[in-house]
Amino acid sequence: MQQMEASNSICASKYKEIITKAVCGNATKFFTLTQLIEPPKGQCPTKILGTTVTKLRLGNVTNIAKAMTGQDLGAKISGSFEIHVWYAHNNGNSTDATRQHVQFEKFIPIPDLDEGTIRILEARVETIKSPECLESSVTGEHNIKVKVELGVFVELIGETRILVCTCQPDGEDDDS
Repeated sequence: MQQMEASNSICASKYKEIITKAVCGNATKFFTLTQLIEPPKGQCPTKILGTTVTKLRLGNVTNIAKAMTGQDLGAKISGSFEIHVWYAHNNGNSTDATRQHVQFEKFIPIPDLDEGTIRILEARVETIKSPECLESSVTGEHNIKVKVELGVFVELIGETRILVCTCQPDGEDDDS
């Protein structure tokens, strides 16, 4: 590699447009879901003894095309988890546990989508806060009401245009 001293080299600046793959937008979203769980027939829960949320699965990000048209700047995520509730019934003389599989679908707005984005190639979603039970209670109809919070991070990767300043040492021709 030939090194040139700054005093011997005069550069003529030109700009070239390059299309590259980059993160074109991202967002963090915390949301809550409320689920009503019916206990088995003949049981009327009187007290919640414990609640856990397990088996989180996040699906693929969908509706990315809408983000490109400018209608709804964002992406739709989907997933599922299980809620396990331990409760007392029969006037507190018996306990039992129930579980319910919950599916969800949420729209995550991406407010700062890069204006130079040509097209979205892929989207990634990851959990930043695992589902956590915020509250569980027995309703007046003897059902179990569970409130769950979840946090996600969504990232859209796409092709975008950038301008790069190019510099040719004096005397050399540009091939373009």
